[in-house]
Amino acid sequence: MALDKHITMKLDRWLETFAITAISVLGGVVLNGSDPLFVHAQFPWIWFGPLLIALRYGIAPGLVSTGGICLALIVLPRFGFPIGEFPTNYVLGGLLMVLITGQFSEIWNKRLRHADQLSRHTNERFEQLSRAYFMVRLSHDRLEQNLISRPVTLRDAMGDLRKLLVTHGGRMDSETGSALLSILMHYCSLESAAIYLADDNEEIVEHPLAACGKGAPLHRDDLLLRSAIESGNSAYQAINRHIVEGQTTSPAALSAAVWSVDTSRGNPKEQTSYLVVAPMRTSSGKLLGMLLVTEMPFLNLHRETLQIMGVLLAYASDQTESVQQAANLLSRFPGCPPNFAAELFKTVRLKRDLEVNSALVVIEVDAGPRMDEICATMERQQRGLDHSWRRPTEWGTQLVTLMPFSGPASIEGYQSRLDAILQRQFGKSIGKEGITMRSTIVNADDPIAQLAGLLEKRQ
Repeated sequence: MALDKHITMKLDRWLETFAITAISVLGGVVLNGSDPLFVHAQFPWIWFGPLLIALRYGIAPGLVSTGGICLALIVLPRFGFPIGEFPTNYVLGGLLMVLITGQFSEIWNKRLRHADQLSRHTNERFEQLSRAYFMVRLSHDRLEQNLISRPVTLRDAMGDLRKLLVTHGGRMDSETGSALLSILMHYCSLESAAIYLADDNEEIVEHPLAACGKGAPLHRDDLLLRSAIESGNSAYQAINRHIVEGQTTSPAALSAAVWSVDTSRGNPKEQTSYLVVAPMRTSSGKLLGMLLVTEMPFLNLHRETLQIMGVLLAYASDQTESVQQAANLLSRFPGCPPNFAAELFKTVRLKRDLEVNSALVVIEVDAGPRMDEICATMERQQRGLDHSWRRPTEWGTQLVTLMPFSGPASIEGYQSRLDAILQRQFGKSIGKEGITMRSTIVNADDPIAQLAGLLEKRQ
């Protein structure tokens, strides 16, 4: 689908190039038949066509348009239009103008792509951090009351799901779907529900991936399902939409991720057979599936439960996407977090496509009574965009940190922060007393080889 879109954009670019060039030449023929290419005019208006093309698409389309003007200089005299001798200075001046404009366009297009990638990456990371924070807060709030009656924490449950996804290569099949649905039943008190996958075109498939209780048959024209697809957020039944939407909302971004639908009207087209419809959408916006709920306790149908449901589905979707993107790396390093692996592949693409630097840092801590405390302290010094992986070894621990959008200066700053905090709390410094550090700038080569080379240098 993405490939078809890319091909279509390329075709549109070249079609516009030929069309604008042809329109420029024909416009000159119609408006100024005595000098259709404005060779002898005070200003060569015909060059506005190649100029606009170069400004919009870059040097290559601009040169093609310039070639069209040169071809017109050769062909038009054969049809009786007075051009005279071939105007060398006229062509060279236009060519130079197109080259300068095309270079300007390509430089700023690259900068815009860079800024867009940075913005997209930051937004995705913010979504992931928001969901992680919400899950940690939920897990801590419920830990005490669930300790006796439910001796399984949310973190343990999602960790088991993550391991299951890695084992299955990131595929959402019946086993992983059932595990996810069990977690949702446990924390959202679902009684009858079903998970349906979405295909590559984000169309919901007919048969459920997993179901509990009486299940939830798929009705494509259902009001709640259509509302969830159109809004991109969870949709739920509301006896009175205005009362539900008028409640005080939290300023947190997650509190806006629900959408109420008034089903109290008598119009059959506005009736629904579901209580809740929640999309499984990744941080990048890709729809993986839908959760349809037909039965759950009335007292549990409130905004907090819907937030919990949405965050759990989003977290599972992110884990699924991450495992799929980095399946080869995870098979080489099974203990590597899927988000870390997927982010490493993204940074390699950023380096290859946009020359954006990212850094990989490995800090090795020899085994000792305070090893875990030292690693935890260093993990707290990371930035919000960073990803970390604590890797146990035979001789101690490797703390691997991926720092997107970072160069040598960022590595030096990171090392300075760590040195200061280690010296203050433990009286240690990097390079001495069993703590060593290695780093590299991520390049456009195979990310698995880069990571393996950095991890295995000591071994």
